Amino acid sequence: MFSSARIADDQVDKSNHAGAHERPLLERGWRYTVVGAICAIAHNAIMIAVDQLGGHYLLGIMISFLAVMPTGYALHSWFTFGKPLRLKAFARFAAGVAAAYPISVAMMVLLCSCLGLGVAIASPIATVALLIWNVVVAHFAILSRFNLKPITLPATSSRSTTGNEE
Repeated sequence: MFSSARIADDQVDKSNHAGAHERPLLERGWRYTVVGAICAIAHNAIMIAVDQLGGHYLLGIMISFLAVMPTGYALHSWFTFGKPLRLKAFARFAAGVAAAYPISVAMMVLLCSCLGLGVAIASPIATVALLIWNVVVAHFAILSRFNLKPITLPATSSRSTTGNEE
């Protein structure tokens, strides 16, 4: 009884994480969209709040990175991809998001300092512009590759296929 319950629990645990490898990009797209929207809203709320409190948009970008990046990683791991949290994946995710930092800064300098747009307008524009980058980073960091098609896993059988059993 105990061993069969343990085997069942192990199978349930494995099935929770196996689906992420089998789900193609389009099937997990709505999950990515939900997490992306949460992160985008949080980022823009932080940017606007820092601006309203008299802080510079560069400070807002840094605060947003420190707050939103770990949240985004956790939500994408669990909800979007169904994967456990791993330090190596978190490091890849953080590096990918940090790599977009100069792009985000350049866009905010261009939109705010050069074109004179307010942070409440410039930040959402920059967020949308970085969308594709963020999609690729999340997929690569958590799945270690950009998976567009499902992976076919070989079926295993506990019974012999020789036909000599009675």
